[in-house]
Amino acid sequence: MAPPVTEIPDPALALARSTLYRFLSLGWSPPEDGLAALRTAPAVLEAVTAAAERMGGVRAQEQARRVVGVLTASAPAGLQAAYRRLFGHQISRDCPLHETQYGVGHIFQQAQQLADIAGFYLAFGLEVAAGAGERVDHLSLELEFLHVLAFREAHASVHEEAEKVWPFVDARRAFLRDHVARWVPTFTRLVTARDDGLYGELAHLTRAVITADAAALGIIVDGEDESALPVFGEPGEATPPCGADRCPLEPSP
Repeated sequence: MAPPVTEIPDPALALARSTLYRFLSLGWSPPEDGLAALRTAPAVLEAVTAAAERMGGVRAQEQARRVVGVLTASAPAGLQAAYRRLFGHQISRDCPLHETQYGVGHIFQQAQQLADIAGFYLAFGLEVAAGAGERVDHLSLELEFLHVLAFREAHASVHEEAEKVWPFVDARRAFLRDHVARWVPTFTRLVTARDDGLYGELAHLTRAVITADAAALGIIVDGEDESALPVFGEPGEATPPCGADRCPLEPSP
């Protein structure tokens, strides 16, 4: 029996989602890890705007064009300065990039949440690369996971039997519902209140893409839950900043 989703699998649409989630994943990593290089990659940026158009939401299309326009007009040094100002060298207290900083005050709850996220990755043969220096709940990794699911869904839609597609759709719906859609709307609101440059525009695009994807799966995204606001434990609990020179998610052995 097919799962209760409103979306009918479409390989072209899945590839569009894959492109957008990959771009957003790079966008929330330090700019020197890939985003800065895209300033001079017009073919990639055209693919991003085309993917937003394919996804269908007017807001996503407009935001994709705005992000591309600001990105191509930005200098690498300016991008790095803006990223450090917003997110710091460790975990920002104003707009943290880690899911478990939102609405989970007890360390045991955080550990349980981290284990659940890692479980999603492992279920599809992925784990954070050794030495990557990043937690599984970093926004760039959660979006990278959605990129992988969308890409594999597109591949299965073309090359596999129909029942091979649904596990990817099911996982995407569950991961959006249980994780991304619960905290990213609050995160994007915090960012847009603090930045009217690239990261403010990127936050608008991120919210538009997640909202459109969630709606296709029958998930309501509000992001106004006060319980989702950032919370912090004892000083010194922060993890080191992302030091990966590529996406830290890699196939598990």
